[in-house]
Amino acid sequence: MPEHTVMEFSPNIILVGIDFIGKESVNHELIEVVKDYNPDTLAIALCEKRFETMMGRDEWSERPLLPQYKEGQTGTLIYQAFIDAINENLRIFRGIEPESHIAQLVPLTEDLDIDVELIDRDVTLTLSRMFKGMSPSEKLRMFWYFKSSMLTFSDKKKSGSIEGIDKHDDLVDGVLSSVEKFAPESAKKAKRERIEYTSKKIYELSSSGKVVAIIPYSQLQKVSSAIRKVKRRERHHRGIGGYKHLEEVSKRIYTKALRFISPAFFISLAVYLFFFSDVLNIWRAWLYWFIAVGGMAALGATLARGHPFSIIASFFLAPFMSLTLIGPGWIAGYIELKVRKPKVADIKGITSSESANAFLSNNVIKVFAVGVFANVFTWMGLFIVLPLLIRFIG
Repeated sequence: MPEHTVMEFSPNIILVGIDFIGKESVNHELIEVVKDYNPDTLAIALCEKRFETMMGRDEWSERPLLPQYKEGQTGTLIYQAFIDAINENLRIFRGIEPESHIAQLVPLTEDLDIDVELIDRDVTLTLSRMFKGMSPSEKLRMFWYFKSSMLTFSDKKKSGSIEGIDKHDDLVDGVLSSVEKFAPESAKKAKRERIEYTSKKIYELSSSGKVVAIIPYSQLQKVSSAIRKVKRRERHHRGIGGYKHLEEVSKRIYTKALRFISPAFFISLAVYLFFFSDVLNIWRAWLYWFIAVGGMAALGATLARGHPFSIIASFFLAPFMSLTLIGPGWIAGYIELKVRKPKVADIKGITSSESANAFLSNNVIKVFAVGVFANVFTWMGLFIVLPLLIRFIG
């Protein structure tokens, strides 16, 4: 693979393909390319989180977890932890620092007064959209991939999680190629979306001046072809179609419907008992519901090694929260967050845990575990109490 390849797509778009993973430094010739073209914008095929890591700032990791949790970004945190684990495993087992060498271009842009734009889609969005499109069996294998990268103390499994990634010239593409082995359609779609996203961003930037786009060498021809399609679309439809749809993560209908089952059932049962039964049966039904649902939620929080406040909250809130569209476990997890006060940086401690006890003592693991266990055990409580409640209908 050449150190870099320049493609003059148009007077305002210059594509430069390089290796984003394997090189220890950006060669002098590439710096001269940027100087010679003196663009208005240097576009780099990274997302904000990967750029911060590359620059050694990693400001995202220093943010407290609480706002992320409030905004429903728990999935985002997991995906970012996964990518951080892949990065760490590449550093430990392959001796390479993916993407860090590109940082040498940033001082150059400051000297030449060139704007820097990041043109890759957020890696957590790419993983999230891909995961949503997987079948149940593929999701289970993806969970195993996560485990092999993050939740293991075996060097062999950690090393296996990056098998072949170092042969690629792009970290995310390497991960997607690994996923392609067990979820081919979802991974291929994610790759196509990244090309579309990057191409539209480059073309959009070119409308304001000259752009030099630094992209993985393997994507050079694909991005070039995609930009041609964007140009044709603009010519025929008077617009490039945008890329906002590639930043959305929709929920499946059945996952939305599940949120309504519990409240709909109990409200229907309460109405039925009110009109066709006596007050004693209503109180008995409520008592069974409270003990089963609250007790199981508290048991889940206890097994997750939650704080006593989280356990108590699970017991008293679960019977009521299960009648709403908010999972009671997330309230318990929120309390755990308030007590533990972890930061996003604590996520990295997950992959460096050297024992099961250290892993389970991690504040981030406790927060997630309390939320998930309390929710799962709440649903178990619902299924336990269901046969008892049906008896009142008869």
